[in-house]
Amino acid sequence: MSDLIGSTIDDRAIHQAFRSLEQWSDSPRRLLEEIGQSYERRVLENFSRESDPEGNPWPKLSATTLMLKLGKGKRLKKKGTLSKKGREYLQNKRLLVESGALRRNVHYQAGRDFVRIGVGGSVPYGAIHQFGGKAGRGRKVTIPARPYLAMNDGDEMRLAERDRQMVLQITYRHLGDAVEGRR
Repeated sequence: MSDLIGSTIDDRAIHQAFRSLEQWSDSPRRLLEEIGQSYERRVLENFSRESDPEGNPWPKLSATTLMLKLGKGKRLKKKGTLSKKGREYLQNKRLLVESGALRRNVHYQAGRDFVRIGVGGSVPYGAIHQFGGKAGRGRKVTIPARPYLAMNDGDEMRLAERDRQMVLQITYRHLGDAVEGRR
């Protein structure tokens, strides 16, 4: 048999990279925390833009809803015309932000092997705004879906493409940091 001609590969760096990756995979908590923080910011941007996670504008309020809102708090004059308060209300009205409770209660929770984002139980109307549906007395009012957390896919939700890309970018960066020993 002839002698092999070649070079010797020092694989210590490769073994170290695998050890670092193994340690990282045992506790990806920092990754999950960053995903949660970034996604929470994205959800809050949806409120500011009044659009779903893919950038589609939320349906506007119906004329009936606007008239009901105007009828409260001296926003209409006796003749049915707008008062100063009524004009200010319409000029400043933001979708899904009546009291601000829905937006204020969007939070993420990261654990050892998961990250969740949602609205706390103190806001029972969060789901009807996300998915839409029948509401009110006798369920006679139809509220259109105004997705703010993720895109509706039947009874489930899926990440919008831009949010999926964000999660992948954060994950790739964390993996690179683990392999390079920067973690």
